[in-house]
Amino acid sequence: MNCKDIQNQLIDYIDHNLDQETHQKIEAHLKNCKQCKTALQELQTVFEAIQDTSSQELPDQSLQMNFEEMLRKEKEILNDPKIVSLNPKTKSSWKTALQIAATIALVFSGYFYGKLENTASLSEEMAVLEKEKYQMKQTMTISLIENESASKRLQAVNYAEEFEKPGNDILNALINKMHYDDHSNVRLAAAEALAKFSDAEMVRKALINALDIEQDPGIQIELIQILVSIQEKRAVPSMEKLLQNEETPDYVKDQVKIGLPNLI
Repeated sequence: MNCKDIQNQLIDYIDHNLDQETHQKIEAHLKNCKQCKTALQELQTVFEAIQDTSSQELPDQSLQMNFEEMLRKEKEILNDPKIVSLNPKTKSSWKTALQIAATIALVFSGYFYGKLENTASLSEEMAVLEKEKYQMKQTMTISLIENESASKRLQAVNYAEEFEKPGNDILNALINKMHYDDHSNVRLAAAEALAKFSDAEMVRKALINALDIEQDPGIQIELIQILVSIQEKRAVPSMEKLLQNEETPDYVKDQVKIGLPNLI
């Protein structure tokens, strides 16, 4: 196995989702490959940051350095459009995003070594760091949504659902998964996640469109229930089409008949 093969399986390695033979091969490779070992550490750092964004452990003594200079460099990275590409066709996008997110996590921890005398300035800098940390979490989540592993895409969708006010990039990524993912479980999870953000017009339209194109009966029923619960009256024509379609299963039609009176 070469480094590319190893790094493509690091996420499953971390979660112990590999067979014993593959796991042992990767483990042996990591002992002798500094590059892959570094990639593993970056992944572990960022996953820990996602699962506990409130944790603010003090960094190792080696991280003591001028905070302002670190922050300036990270802002330059974030402002450079060439650094992170969210093109779904770019398989390596997750790695770049994770590397930047890991760096932001280190900057955030390193901040606590600074001794700012002005309380107002401290609050301002903390607010900047929190905002950038939040943005990096979104960037990383979007990148993971495009992972080749269906289980990791499902995990990323669950991460996305935790955002209180996600940006349009997150919403578009979820909509894309709801419409086009090859795995029904991922499409279903994306629909359930989007239901939480149904105040957004783009989400409401996407849910209606999903009902028009979805062929899986289980997901159709979930979409019907969501659209009824958010009182989306524009979904009535789509539901009526399901009733008129001879290929629609009877139990799906029954769900439509239950929901329609609440929208008309």
